[in-house]
Amino acid sequence: LGALDAAAAGPPAGGAPVPLPPAAPPLREVTAALRARRSSFGRFDATRAVAADRLAAVLADCAAATVGSDAEGPDGPRLTALYVFVNHVEGVEPGAYAYDPDGHALRLVVPGPPGPFLQRTYFLSNYNLEQAGAVLVPTVRTAAVLDAVGDRGYRLVGATVGAVAQTFYTTAAAHDLGAGVALGFDNISYAEELGLTGTDEAALLIMLLGHERPRPADFRHEIA
Repeated sequence: LGALDAAAAGPPAGGAPVPLPPAAPPLREVTAALRARRSSFGRFDATRAVAADRLAAVLADCAAATVGSDAEGPDGPRLTALYVFVNHVEGVEPGAYAYDPDGHALRLVVPGPPGPFLQRTYFLSNYNLEQAGAVLVPTVRTAAVLDAVGDRGYRLVGATVGAVAQTFYTTAAAHDLGAGVALGFDNISYAEELGLTGTDEAALLIMLLGHERPRPADFRHEIA
């Protein structure tokens, strides 16, 4: 025990805390949410902003998924930090924020609409990131994990980030929100934008959250 303490995520960066409302209750129970998970794959629609209490619920659940590890048990150190680029969230000014899980608040890192940055640093054409309500970014101190536990740290980092991504999909579905997780982004530019250059924090995924266009075409596999 304690082997990963030196690899724990540091305190959230950014300015004064912007309090988030209490997390909204889910609209679906767990079994229904698991069945409802899917990738929004280009269906985001910016005309409906995400409610702040829904974003708060997704952030809180994703942060909880980062606590502990198979090596340290449920009370192990938090290995990931969460950042969020806010495009269209009710009551939250657009900008890039660090999430403070202990204070359940956002801390401003970069003010202003992040849409141009998000789209410029995304390599694929399946999403318009500016149309998402928010883009969540989990980071891990991968080098510190490897220093702490050796090569098995690669599996640990992958499992931790995978748990965050699956929690993201499930919680988004529970709150009737669209979700998408992507790898095709310029993580060096993200490090520069979020002020992580010179640290060992690295963005490993981007996770898109928002409302989808109404009545999209879909395949009903359960009645096929």
